[in-house]
Amino acid sequence: MTSLDYAWDEPILPPFIMLTVKGAGSSEIVCSMNDFQDSKQLYYENFIYIAATYTFSGLQEPSVRPVASNKDAANAELVLDVSPKTQRVILKKKEPGKRSQLWRMTGTGMLCHEGSSVPHNPHKPSPRSVDSCMILDIAGLAAVTDNRYEPLMLRKP
Repeated sequence: MTSLDYAWDEPILPPFIMLTVKGAGSSEIVCSMNDFQDSKQLYYENFIYIAATYTFSGLQEPSVRPVASNKDAANAELVLDVSPKTQRVILKKKEPGKRSQLWRMTGTGMLCHEGSSVPHNPHKPSPRSVDSCMILDIAGLAAVTDNRYEPLMLRKP
């Protein structure tokens, strides 16, 4: 734990401070600086996009062969998305905040798809059950056994 000396902005006002986490499920608390309680906590989800990095910058590692020579692919900003009708995992242009493109890492290292789970209230500290989400997986074992490509899909853990 660290501390930092602070000069109160308005010494004649009550010593309260509002702490806020901005985002899709923003959360805020008001704390008394005279009686700061450990029980007051901010909760927020830290979602990620799984991106095809080449499509964001056009840069790639020297040892990697380009997938396409199309210059448009370098700026396409493609991320993993899940089609709501087919539940197939596809590459699609990034749309900030679109739930079907958001993922989170579980404590056991699985990538859980946010769009296939029930929305969670970030103001409530109840952690989500891994069993209630769909995770990213490959469709079969061919990618491991005979060097064939397998599509990505969502599965129960």
